[in-house]
Amino acid sequence: MSEYGEESTLMKAIKKISKMKFSGLVLEKLEQLAVKLGVDERELLKIYVEMKNAAYKVKYALTPYTERILLLPQCLRSPDCPAKLTDLGYECVDCGKCMIGRIIKLARELGYKGVFILPGGSMITKIFEKIKPKACLGVACLKELVLGSFLCEKFGIAGQGIPLLKNGCVNTDVNWKSVLNLLTLRYT
Repeated sequence: MSEYGEESTLMKAIKKISKMKFSGLVLEKLEQLAVKLGVDERELLKIYVEMKNAAYKVKYALTPYTERILLLPQCLRSPDCPAKLTDLGYECVDCGKCMIGRIIKLARELGYKGVFILPGGSMITKIFEKIKPKACLGVACLKELVLGSFLCEKFGIAGQGIPLLKNGCVNTDVNWKSVLNLLTLRYT
């Protein structure tokens, strides 16, 4: 069997296993095995985020909007964005040059506890400590989503993550329909 076929088979197995409930130790051992076998890091991170989303989706959806926050990366802003950086991220002025203003408006109409445009993941702890949300929707690159999920775990927050479609620190993109779907997700 070719190396490509083995990776394909391995990825199928990892994806199947990821849908089951295992302890962190089992998942850690699977990660180590995948790394040794040369599985694409991006695929592993994507599976991890999908697993975390599945594990917390119901708790997130049951959390009232008034107890949720939305975290957006600064890289989704327009290159000529007039927003100013504050101690909790960029303050959107709804200039219409990107989608962020519309998303913030909807989140506020729903009653979200806060929306934050972050220059990096280092502000998340400060926001969690100050705002004390019970649920969080985060948009970021896969590595930042994994780090964010650890923080959600630490603070007991039901997190949902949406990966960027295009990575980089400027001119990135996200599936805005996915953002809207999770922003408004509710189970009663």
